[in-house]
Amino acid sequence: MNRLALALAFSALRFVPALAADPIAADPKVQAALQGLDQTLGGEVAKRGFPGMAVAVIHDQAPLWVHSYGQADVAAAVPVTENTQFRIASITKLFTAVAIMQLRDAGLLNLDDPVQKHLTTFHLAGMPHPTVTIRQLLLQLGGLPREPLGTSWQDRVMPTREQLMADLDRQEPAIPPETMWKYSNLGYAVLGQLVKAVSDERFEDYVLRHIAHPLGMTHTLVNPPEDLMGIAIGYGYRQPDGTRQARAFMKMGGMYGAAGVISTVADLGRFVAFFLSDAPSDVLSAESRREMLRVQAIFPDWSGGQGLGFEIRRIGNQTRIGHAGRGAGYAGRLDIDPVSKLGVIVLINADENGPTRFVDQAFTALVAPVTAAAALGRQVPVADPDWSKFVGRYTNEGRDSEIVLIDGRLNWQDSGFADPARTRIPLDPVGGNVFKFTAGALVGEKLTFDLDPAGKVVAMHAAGNTDLRK
Repeated sequence: MNRLALALAFSALRFVPALAADPIAADPKVQAALQGLDQTLGGEVAKRGFPGMAVAVIHDQAPLWVHSYGQADVAAAVPVTENTQFRIASITKLFTAVAIMQLRDAGLLNLDDPVQKHLTTFHLAGMPHPTVTIRQLLLQLGGLPREPLGTSWQDRVMPTREQLMADLDRQEPAIPPETMWKYSNLGYAVLGQLVKAVSDERFEDYVLRHIAHPLGMTHTLVNPPEDLMGIAIGYGYRQPDGTRQARAFMKMGGMYGAAGVISTVADLGRFVAFFLSDAPSDVLSAESRREMLRVQAIFPDWSGGQGLGFEIRRIGNQTRIGHAGRGAGYAGRLDIDPVSKLGVIVLINADENGPTRFVDQAFTALVAPVTAAAALGRQVPVADPDWSKFVGRYTNEGRDSEIVLIDGRLNWQDSGFADPARTRIPLDPVGGNVFKFTAGALVGEKLTFDLDPAGKVVAMHAAGNTDLRK
């Protein structure tokens, strides 16, 4: 048994996304939004001359909508389905990051370890060799060049694992580590090699055994042979006459940690559901999943940031967390929004810049109706009749706040605003006259109501401040 198996001793999984149909799909407003999205995406496929495209929308733990357009093989007229395999390119980085986190949680590495501690062949040019940590590579803060020496996406030549590692001695950092966020395929290629070194398993086997198969991702492969049957044929850019040239399948060589995964929208839906869930899992704990989704580095233009593997984009008042991938005749994007519990995956078998736009169109169309439909499906809690005594206005040296009872829950709000509802924070009962803030600067802290001997509420206090009942 290898070191990882000894350390993890995986037991039966407590979480495997079942992906049963989402009941809110029958909501009329959701249906209307999905029909509009279908028309929009179908029009884009026709207008842009895509060979094929697959789309999946996940809500919480269930597929809300899975749809496909066009063909996986134009010459043979093979249609795209939800189980059509696409190269997912840089979306692979999410799997590499999960593998690193599993090894961290198993005690086999620390994120702040120098890469060379576990991958002794990692030497960048310079004397002494520059030190780069695992965390810096995960966060795209390692300062490494975008590509390894000898890499050519145009000539479709990728270095072997041996070439990749041997050439590091001739590669200088593009910028010093921690200078700023800088995207690097090389960094994730190195992380893929590190997974192999630490786990004593081939990266290809590791991802399937410890991530894909436990999550029910039965159509996912890593670094498959070039004669793989059934994968959607990748096509090049659209030419002036409207045609696209089919591309021969490209081998990733030692770049598998950056771009080696083959998958489907149905399988990626299970991956999305896993990260939309807070349920316990032996694949990766809920705490580690949340850690991966947090912003830990900022993009230079402040449009978003980087988590552990995941990129975070800010679109209006929504946060979208995921990754894009493009190259070798394929393009795709996977994003989740933890607030609305929506996830969207788009995969295209052509060199295109469109997937991010289509994912954003899906979120724009669906967040409002899905959120409304989900709220209708939730049972409204029944308030404790005794809570009515807490309702009212409170003051602290001229600053007024209110406690209101809405939909069976007590809420705090700042009555100094023109629209106090915009400051409203639901309170969770702890017991008796004690509650907890569920959001805002005091999230998780207690709010306690004081009663006089007759049982009348006279004040409330939280975080060192006391507000008197008016």
